[in-house]
Amino acid sequence: GFVGVGGLLPASRGGLARRRLAPHDVVDLWTTTSVPTALIASSSSSTSAASTATADAFAGSLFGASLFPWLAMLYWMGHRKVKAPPDAVFGLVYLLAFVFGSIPAAIGAGAAFGDSLADVDWLHGAAESLLAVTNCVVVFGLRDGLRAAGTTGGASSEDAPSAMSTPGATPTSRLKPAAIVAGVVAASTAVAHIALGSATEHAAWLGVDFHFPGEPENALSLATWAIHTSSLVEWLVAMGLVWRYAGVAGVPEWRGVTWGMLPLHSSGIVACTYHVLYNSAAVSWCVTLQAALTCVGNCTMAFACFRLARAMGWTLEDLGDDAKAAWTSALRIFSETAAAEAPPLDVGRAAALPAARGEVAPRAAGYAFALAPVEEEARRALGGAAPASGDAASPRGPELLPGWEDIGDAWSADGDALFFVKLVVLSVVSAALVKYLPFALPDDLERAFFASDFDLDAAATTLIVGPTLLNVLKWRQRSAEDAPEDFVGML
Repeated sequence: GFVGVGGLLPASRGGLARRRLAPHDVVDLWTTTSVPTALIASSSSSTSAASTATADAFAGSLFGASLFPWLAMLYWMGHRKVKAPPDAVFGLVYLLAFVFGSIPAAIGAGAAFGDSLADVDWLHGAAESLLAVTNCVVVFGLRDGLRAAGTTGGASSEDAPSAMSTPGATPTSRLKPAAIVAGVVAASTAVAHIALGSATEHAAWLGVDFHFPGEPENALSLATWAIHTSSLVEWLVAMGLVWRYAGVAGVPEWRGVTWGMLPLHSSGIVACTYHVLYNSAAVSWCVTLQAALTCVGNCTMAFACFRLARAMGWTLEDLGDDAKAAWTSALRIFSETAAAEAPPLDVGRAAALPAARGEVAPRAAGYAFALAPVEEEARRALGGAAPASGDAASPRGPELLPGWEDIGDAWSADGDALFFVKLVVLSVVSAALVKYLPFALPDDLERAFFASDFDLDAAATTLIVGPTLLNVLKWRQRSAEDAPEDFVGML
């Protein structure tokens, strides 16, 4: 999908300034630069500023609403009966770090500079790097899951021990600490800009300021572009690995998860399109569209994981048991906290008073809460029948339309370190092409594309719709060849 974005990038730059500057009735910046200054000028008018503010406000509401289906997805994906690769589940949970890390970054950008987060590169890059870490952990978690499923004959082998089916399995010792360290480093980069006095409005994240001569101040730095391209590539790779996992595990409902991930990839394409056009207010509708696709994608992910959980034996009774166990755990934590904060008790007196009344003395370790029967009931609920698995199916390998989502298969024999290095190199090269290639093209090629009055809208629409349709067609082909009754077919 991202190849399609890169192929159309030249159309988004260059001669655009000469045709779109005048209609906005602003100062003629063409005398001092030779790049699309209309993209900067368009955000200077009060009308454009108002439209951008409206888009940001509406997008904020959609992003907030999208949190609830994401939490529902995490519940079903992480359920013990689903037996999903624990590292991949941890990666999806880690996305919450990106969500809550972006909030103070956006507030800081608005309070300090009166700008959106997208225009303050050093904050933008630090926040978005948490999303790249999320996707990277998901990819490596799925690789681990595939290796474990392959050595045990698939997730349907109930008697075979694996990272997925082992009771109480947790993320491995290498991914969880690495993700936490990466998150701390990401936050530290923003703090470092402040400490070093380089926290200006358009300072480049990590100090990697390789702007092409004449680029607008709010152009993304190379490092921030690399974070964006890596997120798109990693999510595509994760989609391919989930599809492969369905065949290895013998649970076709996993393919529905791939379909559920598709709107979220389109959301990333919309974000990159907005940045390609220098966050122009003329295409502020991209902000709202990205938020809408995020909300839709979280809902489709939740629905896909619900189908997966049902196929693996989850029922509404499990929901009740899980809610009871969560409530019991909350009460236990509260009791332990209260006991730790309580003043010392006179144990002898506490035991003597009930005995004098002929009652049973409470436990004398802090304040007593008679939770033992409830805890035992919760343990019995959690230790119930073994998870039911889907019907076993032998993995198949149909001839598929190649794409970047196949990187996981193409590099499956690589060790994790080499695989990671390849992803980094691919992301940086893609970022460099996105950022610099348009400036190497002749003006005639640019003018040939931008020949009408709706240049920005047409360019943005093409950059979004083209790769999305290509992605849909590729997964539709895989569905037709590999799973006739798939997620989309059911809808």
